[in-house]
Amino acid sequence: MHLASIMRYPIKGFAGESLLQADLAPQQRMTGDRIYALQHRDRVPPQDIGWRPKKYFIQSVQTDILAEIDVHWSADHALFNCQGRSLSLPRPFDLDESLAAWVAQFFPDASGFEFIHEPTGLTDEPEAFISLVNQATVDAIAVSTATQANPARYRSNLVVDGLPPFAETDWIGAELHIGEVTFDVIEPIVRCLATECDWQGGRDKGFLTRLNESLNTDHCGVFLKTRVGGRLQTGDSLVIHHK
Repeated sequence: MHLASIMRYPIKGFAGESLLQADLAPQQRMTGDRIYALQHRDRVPPQDIGWRPKKYFIQSVQTDILAEIDVHWSADHALFNCQGRSLSLPRPFDLDESLAAWVAQFFPDASGFEFIHEPTGLTDEPEAFISLVNQATVDAIAVSTATQANPARYRSNLVVDGLPPFAETDWIGAELHIGEVTFDVIEPIVRCLATECDWQGGRDKGFLTRLNESLNTDHCGVFLKTRVGGRLQTGDSLVIHHK
């Protein structure tokens, strides 16, 4: 059992950034994960700071364009490509109109977007969770639903390998150690319509229905909370302690 990959999603809804290592703090989301977002100008949240629900932001459940936008992440730049059009932005991002205006080219009927920054993160859940999927579960779901086995479909922070399919469902309430970090395994992740987007150029209509019919579940992966912080590195071993 080992940590196969570490992912974060600097801009909510956009392609992820692969990391070789990450430093996690207790009771916090992954640093730099979903700290930027494109917010719909015609959907004004009750508060403009702090966490707010995903309905206020552009997301893959609404459009295929986000999966079409290829993002090359480097330490000091992000390069966006879509339909032969490119945009390069320095990191950390300025909160100007550059990205919003570039993305708006692909949404002629939309009212537009505002590029925002929320340092504490805009993950789908208000809790400071770290998300984990098991590659074997991803593979088993792909076989049973006749879809592609791409963990990007689930947009999780951690992908683990070397386990039987759905082994992670037995971890709820347990303590998980990966590298220097200790997690509490909180709950399974209930999947939404965004998982129809396979992030490989396609959308699988009815994916959740087929998943429920074939495997009697709408879960894939688990939510973790960081109890003891430290460094994660790809290749780290996993140890489970059941309480």
